[in-house]
Formats: sequence, C-alpha cells, structure tokens
Amino acid sequence: MKHLSDLGELTLGSRLKRMSDQLFEDVDKLYQHSGITISSRCFPILFLLNANGNSGITQLAEQLGQAHSSVSQMSQKLIKAGYIQNKQDPNDTRRRLVGLTEEGLALFQRMVPLWQDIEQSVKAMIHDSGFDLMQGLKQFEIQQSEHSLLSRVEARKAMRESEKVEIIPFESQYRDAFKTLNVEWLEKYFYVEEIDNQVLSNPEEYILDPGGYIFFARYNDEIIGTGALIKSAEGVYELTKMSVTEKYQGLKVGRKIAIRAIEQFLAVAGKTLFLESNSRLKPALHLYETLGFEHQAKKDDSHYQRADVYMVFNPAKFR
Repeated sequence: MKHLSDLGELTLGSRLKRMSDQLFEDVDKLYQHSGITISSRCFPILFLLNANGNSGITQLAEQLGQAHSSVSQMSQKLIKAGYIQNKQDPNDTRRRLVGLTEEGLALFQRMVPLWQDIEQSVKAMIHDSGFDLMQGLKQFEIQQSEHSLLSRVEARKAMRESEKVEIIPFESQYRDAFKTLNVEWLEKYFYVEEIDNQVLSNPEEYILDPGGYIFFARYNDEIIGTGALIKSAEGVYELTKMSVTEKYQGLKVGRKIAIRAIEQFLAVAGKTLFLESNSRLKPALHLYETLGFEHQAKKDDSHYQRADVYMVFNPAKFR
C-alpha cells in the first residue's frame, strides 16, 4: 500500500499540512495542560505584538503572510479572551490598532518556560533528522516568494505547449487569417492605416510576388500568429506584420515567427533586415533586441504614422 511519502513532490503540500496540523495539535494539548484554552494558531499574533508593539490588522496579516480576514478572526478571539485590546492610532484616529493587555503581557511571561521547552524539543527533532530544516524552509519560502508554484507550473505548461507550435510558409487557405490576425492586433494598439489595408488585403501583390515571404504559426490546426518579410530592395528586407492572437500569447509564438523570418533572410543571403515599431510595445522591442536587432535613428520616410522606432538586424548578435 502506498502512502503520501511515496508520492514525492506532488504531495508536498499535503505532507506539510499534515505535519503542521500535528504540531499545532500537540502544542494545543500542551497549552490546555497549562490552562490555556486559546488555539496555538493565535499565538503568533501575541509574539508579534510583544516584539513590535501595537499594530494594525493589515500589518499583522502581512507579517504573518495570512489573509486579513483570518488575522481579524484570531484577533477577535484574543480580544474576547482579554489578552489583547483595540487601541486608537495616535497619528490617525481613523485607524484601529491592537495591542497586548496587562493580562496578555502576564500570559506571555508565564508561557516563556513552556515555549523554551517546545523550541528545544523542535531543535532536537530537526537535529535528529540530520537535515537543516529551518535553513531549507527559509530558502523554499524565498523561492516561493520570488516565483510561486503557480507561475512555475504555468511557465512549464507554456513551454510544453510551445513545442506544439509549428511555423509554416504561406498557404492560400490561410490567406484570410493573415489579415484577420493583423487587424486584431492593430485595432488593439493603434488603428488600421491605409498602407496596412492595402498590404493585408493583397498579400500576394505587396509581399509574395516582389520576393517576400509570409509565415504562419499553427497550433492544433489553428492559425494563431503570422509575420512577414517584405523585400524593399535587392538584399533589403523588412520584418513586419508580426501578430499573435491574444488567446495564445505566452507560447513564445512571436519569437518562433521572428526566428523563422530571420533564418529565411539569412538563407537568401540578405544584406539588410530592418523593422519599424513603436516605443509603447516594450515586450516586442525586448524580443527584437534579444534576437540581434539594434536601435538606429528613425527613418524620415517611414510607411507608418505609428512608427517611432527603427531597428536593424545584426547577424553577429543573433541568438
């Protein structure tokens, strides 16, 4: 028969909760033996108030890393027991603070010997385990704070799903998607200019026939992104019409399309690859920078009114 401990990291939360519940239960019994009926879960509030003085519920919740409502409920129990009391903030009469009462201070002093016994017993358990649990727990808390489990799992899922995205060349059956995706993007951030409408409505005439290329990102048989290389002159190409439907942003689709376009540019021995963008689009600009594009002075003859950024590809910085 398998137990939680046999299931590895997947049941870490359950095992930690089980251990936490057992520790709280044991300490509650110790408190009851000492005539204390308040749950041990409330005592961290007493520790903080004794160490820091009067505090607001919001401040206590932040220090404890618990929900405001939970800390408020525990505080009410301590108020009812007579260990803490409501106080007015001398600097802001609208703000309510809580602080230890005389009875709370007396309780704190009376409990010190028991807390010392608990602390030494826990230290002995950690020592006997042969592992520095407190240091490990501290590092784990830091990791959780910097990058939560939620964000880590979502990132791994996105990476896994990103592998399913394929970049394919222009196919006539996806012609409408080229315009639809770009119009969706333009209307979200700017507006569709006349030059946009001309190119998007006639991609063969403006992009493919003059020697350019159009790429699509396909995911589970759905076209979710697109991009193009427009041939401006012999050996000169513009990376443009980059768009990814909002639903699938996070799968690094834009990067995949841009890399495919750059690879095409290199394959035809292009001399210059440039793009025009807007300073508002910081994530996109960062992407281009990581792929080897460098900022240069804005062109005076830009096709687009929205363009205030001009970048040129440096092959030496690619990847």
